[in-house]
Amino acid sequence: MADAQNIDNHIAALTAKTEKLQSQKEMLLKEINKIEEALQATCNMYARYLPPILDYVEDKNPAFVNSLRQLSTAIKNGESKTKIEQLLTRVQTDMLKDAPKTTGQKEKSSFLSGLFKTSDSGEDYLDNLKAGYIELINSLKETIDSQYTPKLNQIAASIQLAESFDSITQLRNELFSLIHQYIYNVGSDREKITAFVKEIVKRILQIEAGITNTYEHTHATVESNEEFSNLLNHEIGALKNSVGVSKRLEDLKNHVSQTLSSIETALKEKTVKDRAIKSVSEKNRSDFQAGFSKLKKELDQAIQHSKDLETKLNQDPLTKVYNRRAYTKRIADEMDRFLRYQTIFSILVLDIDFFKKVNDTYGHAIGDKCLQEITRRTAPVLRKNDMLARYGGEEFVVIMPETPVDGAVVVAEKIRKSIEKIEFIYKADTIRMTVSIGVSQVKDGDKSHEVIFERADAALYRAKSEGRNRVITG
Repeated sequence: MADAQNIDNHIAALTAKTEKLQSQKEMLLKEINKIEEALQATCNMYARYLPPILDYVEDKNPAFVNSLRQLSTAIKNGESKTKIEQLLTRVQTDMLKDAPKTTGQKEKSSFLSGLFKTSDSGEDYLDNLKAGYIELINSLKETIDSQYTPKLNQIAASIQLAESFDSITQLRNELFSLIHQYIYNVGSDREKITAFVKEIVKRILQIEAGITNTYEHTHATVESNEEFSNLLNHEIGALKNSVGVSKRLEDLKNHVSQTLSSIETALKEKTVKDRAIKSVSEKNRSDFQAGFSKLKKELDQAIQHSKDLETKLNQDPLTKVYNRRAYTKRIADEMDRFLRYQTIFSILVLDIDFFKKVNDTYGHAIGDKCLQEITRRTAPVLRKNDMLARYGGEEFVVIMPETPVDGAVVVAEKIRKSIEKIEFIYKADTIRMTVSIGVSQVKDGDKSHEVIFERADAALYRAKSEGRNRVITG
């Protein structure tokens, strides 16, 4: 009996200890979940805000800028902590290399600064360049917001007073900065902004291409002078021979010979000077074309950056599919096509079943992975011209151009079956996902895309009320 009692007491003690350990385990798991959620939230925040900031940075140190671009790409792609740390170290190293010159150092002259220093015609080129930029600024004042007008007027006044090509270059850079600022401050209609920037590029290239044409004219003039010099030398030689025949007019011969020798010497000096001018002209023209190419490259980069901003504005940062802004624009275009050409289309509205329960039970980090996996499974089912967009929270919408409701239902069923096969293993639990889908086609009499969405949304809620994990048409 005593032994049995001892065994019972031992079992009771072990049971109590086990329960205590189990309680501690549950507390630790909860703490781990909180830490994971906080970490994921921090990572999401960095992934949302850091890449656009890093892409925006400009610096005179190409290695530093390149390192920032690589860091931005790594954050977007969700690279490992080790990779991110290596790139941060590289950024720090490149930041300390080739730092910009201090205020006391002399900056490199612009490619316009050496234009025809030996020629009086430089003032004409400067006046033409100033006139071209002032005309461009006047056009800009009619195009962009009035808040930029005072700064444009200030730049135009400074260009009018400029006395050197270096001054024009500095003011041109101020003008580019103002245009860049306008591009970045505009938060909508990026396609029109891109077209606007292309027009600015075209105008600036026209202005500065005129200077190149002027150089080519100067080069041709110098070559013409050389031909004239060769012809005149030939005639002088013939005249000398003719004068040498005369024996009785010795004094006249000497006088004419001396005069011709002087003319010949002057012509030789002129030839040397013309060649020097030609050499300087060719060098300045080469420098100008190099700067001209650099300018075009910088403006092309500005256009590309504007396109990249447009992409970011239309993309959901978590799932990488289109966002609601992009959906609104596309559905409006499809509605316009229907009203004009009677081109039909259908839409699917998807909502994840019991998604709130997933977030509440396993945390938002797991919920985010579920959203990403659902979009990954949905995309292959769609055609290239179909559009998948995150409408908000756990709700997604699909636009299917030129597709009747029957065809849309077939695709919706494929999506539903693909998603119900998803299984996540989280600790000791298996997480399964399903979606409810509402489908609707544009109909005669529809005047706005909101009507079609409302029908699909109503069908979605019927699918929810009838048991979820099903497709209903509306």
